[in-house]
Amino acid sequence: MKIEFLDLLVKASVPAIVVIGLYFFRTRIRISPDRFSRRQIEDLDGRFYSIKWIPPLCMFAVGVLFVVGVHAALAGLNYYFATRQHSNIQLFPQPVIWWFFPGFGALCLSWEITLQLWAVFGDRKTADLYGDWSNMTTTMSGWTIYGLDSRRALRLLTLVIAFPIGIFTLLALPMHATVGPDSIVDCSYGFKGCSTYGLVDARRITAIRGFRTRDGKLNVRAALVIDFADGRRWSSAYWGDWKKEVDPALAALLVTKTRLPIGTATTEEDIPPMPSAIPDLTR
Repeated sequence: MKIEFLDLLVKASVPAIVVIGLYFFRTRIRISPDRFSRRQIEDLDGRFYSIKWIPPLCMFAVGVLFVVGVHAALAGLNYYFATRQHSNIQLFPQPVIWWFFPGFGALCLSWEITLQLWAVFGDRKTADLYGDWSNMTTTMSGWTIYGLDSRRALRLLTLVIAFPIGIFTLLALPMHATVGPDSIVDCSYGFKGCSTYGLVDARRITAIRGFRTRDGKLNVRAALVIDFADGRRWSSAYWGDWKKEVDPALAALLVTKTRLPIGTATTEEDIPPMPSAIPDLTR
């Protein structure tokens, strides 16, 4: 009951946070009506109306390049960390984690990058004027509606959303697991170092189908779970995309190196505990 209440509370807080955020932006981050006179607004209309679609198109292109470039850089760095060690098989985190920061970063930074490029390769004053003009709308009756100060709002979103996501993503760069000739090296999140599992100490290999959610539903995510003599356990479920079948290459390599058969279980929780070692009474 307590867990269900917390889940309901979290779900209810999301729309509340969105409403509060929109109210804050609408009331606190707006273009000042005193920034331009009526004559200056008319001059800006005549100056920028014919090119009003060019900067947004440039922003879209910048966003696409940002997403593709940053994703490639993150995935490439993760691959670099994983391949520094000699191994037979490399296992990587789910590829989707490298899309979060590029996506949110593009949404928050593309407009600012576009205007900064305009300022560097064109004219800074013109770029700034266009940024202000794009936040204003002139109606048919001649009234000017002063909208959200998009640059200030996006800078705030960059600080509150994109920057933390970027930090969390960078901490995931060293994550990988390598299966070598004699051991499994598992490198965790946050540069915490790597754990080494000697294959000679493996005592059991189990293929699982997936995991169960809180309501008991089985989510299929096939993986191999290895129990070691020192009581530790390693699972391939934390690596790669969700699959219905275990990686045949990984399974064949582990069977060859450990000379152990592969058992089966529905989930990791269904794997029975390892039998206690029989004491040596001859000593």
